[in-house]
Amino acid sequence: MKILIDIGNTTTSLGLWKNNKLSMTNNIENNKLFITLKKYLKRGIDEILFTSVIGTKENKLIIDRLKKIFKSNIKQIKSSSSLLGVSNGYMQPKQLGDDRWATIVASSLLHEEPLIIVDCGTAISIDIVNAKGIHLGGYILGGFDGYSKSFKNAYHLKNIKIKEGAVSQKKYFPKKTEDGITEGYLLMVISAIENTYSQVKKNQNTPPRLLISGGYGKIISKRLSVKNKYEPDLVLKSIGLIGNRL
Repeated sequence: MKILIDIGNTTTSLGLWKNNKLSMTNNIENNKLFITLKKYLKRGIDEILFTSVIGTKENKLIIDRLKKIFKSNIKQIKSSSSLLGVSNGYMQPKQLGDDRWATIVASSLLHEEPLIIVDCGTAISIDIVNAKGIHLGGYILGGFDGYSKSFKNAYHLKNIKIKEGAVSQKKYFPKKTEDGITEGYLLMVISAIENTYSQVKKNQNTPPRLLISGGYGKIISKRLSVKNKYEPDLVLKSIGLIGNRL
């Protein structure tokens, strides 16, 4: 049995991987990682696989502590120029986030067709992969929280709160400032995804498969006019699939 961990800027996702299946998933604050991991102590863990976007020094401290607690094999999946036959499109491959790289590699191996992979987290990333497993590059947009904070200095808008639940249903033209801000954000993100989809579709013999993940992914997925699949645990599943082949 394996523990899978995806360490983000402020939150961490983790779960168990057994018989090619993901279970017991948790989304927690980074500082609660080791408290939560205590739940897995008596489950016969033979390996721990993780991705991380935090610094090298911090990762080393985490690895050392994991080894002391679990006495298990530890593997960190890092962004590289290639992995398992999938090629990284970045000019400096290490600059691509490890979590993005994991989803690119695993999704390419699993589907073997043109892909657009969208992660709607702290930032929104849109990655394009062709049918040969070559990452063509990607875009990065501001996340929902950062967008809402950008209105803090506007006198008439500084007290407006944007609630996730308020955007679940498609509206016509907004008639309230709160809705205008929220719907404006969705319009920006959805337009970027659909424009990318149209570009990729023109240049590929097969229409791309569109995968959506991340905390705000469910909302984005429902509002898109093109067929897509929402994968809430895409990074963790990707780590597990890669672990099976390493």
